[in-house]
Amino acid sequence: MPPTLLGGFRPAWIPVLVTYFCYGASAVTGVAEIFFQKDTLQLEPAEAAGIAFWLGLPWSMKMVAGVASDVHPIFGSRRLAYMLIGAGCTLAGYVLMATTVATRGPYLVAALLVTIGYMVQDVVADALSVEVARTDDEIGQIQTFGRMAVLLGGISVGYLSGWLAGIIGSRPTFAVATALPLVVAASIAIVRPARARLMPASADAGPLGGGKARLVLVGGLGYAAMGAALETLHAPYAQEIVLVVSLVLIGTLLQHVGISRGVAVASIVIFLFRATPDVGQGYSYWVIDRLGFDQKFLGVLAQVSSVLSLLGLLVFRKTIVKRPVSFTLFWVVIAGTILYLPNIGLFYGLHEWLGISARTLAFVDTTISAPLSQLTMVPMLVLIAKSAPPGAEATMFAIMASLMNLALSASQLFTQYLNELFQVNQHDYSNVGRLMVTVGLVGLLPLLALPLLWSEEQSGAAGPGNRILPADRVASEP
Repeated sequence: MPPTLLGGFRPAWIPVLVTYFCYGASAVTGVAEIFFQKDTLQLEPAEAAGIAFWLGLPWSMKMVAGVASDVHPIFGSRRLAYMLIGAGCTLAGYVLMATTVATRGPYLVAALLVTIGYMVQDVVADALSVEVARTDDEIGQIQTFGRMAVLLGGISVGYLSGWLAGIIGSRPTFAVATALPLVVAASIAIVRPARARLMPASADAGPLGGGKARLVLVGGLGYAAMGAALETLHAPYAQEIVLVVSLVLIGTLLQHVGISRGVAVASIVIFLFRATPDVGQGYSYWVIDRLGFDQKFLGVLAQVSSVLSLLGLLVFRKTIVKRPVSFTLFWVVIAGTILYLPNIGLFYGLHEWLGISARTLAFVDTTISAPLSQLTMVPMLVLIAKSAPPGAEATMFAIMASLMNLALSASQLFTQYLNELFQVNQHDYSNVGRLMVTVGLVGLLPLLALPLLWSEEQSGAAGPGNRILPADRVASEP
């Protein structure tokens, strides 16, 4: 056996990590998008949150791509063909944003293409992360290295994102980003054959057999069509309808696939944490217009945040893998809330009281708080990977990730509500401070659910003998 590198790293992991890296590097457009939405599209903060809601939904549709990748090979390929499709969608979206997009509707279409492309690539990378692992320990290693690859991607473009947006503008920055899907497509040349975790021979056996796969595909595609129709027709309460239907659909799929009770409880609790609202683009617009934060400085903040997030993951990765999910969630939320206070203080002039510049306070706050950003999801990823049924790796990752990402769509919906409630817009930022205080307090509410998760962890409900079974298997399970 060849010597291992980086604590067990093997060349077979490269395509997975390249895909994660390029997703992280998609942050190269982060600053450009803020200014594109603010100046070119002239979106209000609530409108930007509304768009973010729709852009989050493809990530809640990962189960459709996961099932397709697991049970419907294209030209004999379960993984690589789907990787190419995803890369093609992302490339097309970036090209549109770099050339013709000038209003909300076309922007939403182009941004959705980018998002769908990254979603499909991520589904394939998640499945490959299980297939190339030889042991459960390697699964944990790959997932940890995967989070690091995402962060390294962000680090590689952190300052560049602001520099490009400030020097060449938003559209050319979108053109630069077209290189990312091309790199992903090139990486598939070194993919090695997956280890043998095959689908059950019977068409009606296993978690994805027969009608179950059709349920996921037909239900998921129908859900996507419904969402597109509601948005196109500007139907009232379209976002709320889509959110409720999504939760029902994902809950049904999880029942059919079957997950442990401990994973189910952990998923619900993490969903609550991720569904809490944020301030939205109103804060970004305010620091640009009132404090003079330009593209380059926002790029510096992105760079610092990415670097320190990686360091936080390196320092705490063993602890967060070994300790209960409830422990990680509790201390990350408490610490995050405390470290959020300087942002609120910035609005109320804390930097003037301290005798420092607004940029200095923002920089120091980012430096202190950034290491927390990547810590909550690693334990969940490891739980999902270890509980994935053989032959259904992509689907298990996809459905659970769909639930987690649906929480982010819910977060954007609540963010939209709060921005509308406090009437934050590009002409009046007077209520941004009260909005930030409200967001900070609401973010503490999910702590009330931690005792339930802690109880499940203490009872050992995450063990293999406590599974939530598909309805048609309960009676026959020994």
